[in-house]
Amino acid sequence: MRTTPWIWLLVLVSTSCIAGSFDIDGVRFFYRAPSRVSRTSRIMVLFGGRNWTGDKTLRIFHFDDLAERHNLFLLSPSFKNREYWEPEKWSGKTLQRAISALCRKYQMREGRVFFYGYSAGGQCSALFYNWMPEQVAAWGLHGCGVYPARVRYVKAPALITCGVNDKERFQISRHFVYRYRETGGNLLWKPFLRNGHELNREALELAKAWFDALLSGDRDLCYGEDETGQIGGNIDIEFRNPLYSKKIMELWKR
Repeated sequence: MRTTPWIWLLVLVSTSCIAGSFDIDGVRFFYRAPSRVSRTSRIMVLFGGRNWTGDKTLRIFHFDDLAERHNLFLLSPSFKNREYWEPEKWSGKTLQRAISALCRKYQMREGRVFFYGYSAGGQCSALFYNWMPEQVAAWGLHGCGVYPARVRYVKAPALITCGVNDKERFQISRHFVYRYRETGGNLLWKPFLRNGHELNREALELAKAWFDALLSGDRDLCYGEDETGQIGGNIDIEFRNPLYSKKIMELWKR
């Protein structure tokens, strides 16, 4: 697939960040740059709901404070139709080109990236990790109903949340959670009892705390159990939630 010329549009949003966009393969990517950029700055890819534009995703997720604390670039594609959540068809290569383009522009080293997505974007987070596992440091999602048919890669920590009233996605997600853990992966699972498919504030709050702990590298690890909510003790691996910080523990127990 031919790569279209990059169109870089830079807009000063505040004294602390620059927002911009560029085109790769006919897809518009939006990004947010941290106020301090270095060669070791990292990238978090945010996948919005079905056919969301990247600027909408950046605005609704609002990971700005997290990005500033850890000198992260936030990058969001405006994928649309064409089964874009299946990276092997075309979108995976397009995302990789976008990551490389951003690294070249800001003279950054291409390190492992972070993924977070909602709904169809959650499908992207899970399936893109499965497609490019060595390039992903951690991945999370909310309200997803499609996962890899076979769990092959579990090196990256994962976060999965879902509303209990989003019944089909909830059942599909819970089944995948058990398989990921049984294969050896660390996965935090949080169902929201009063929610359906909507992207709720609590899910975003937990995601930000979870990524913050991973990025800081300051982990006070303990485990919580899915069914009983107990902290510590002998917990079977398929029910085991890694809680990396006190804040994560508090949000998980709510």
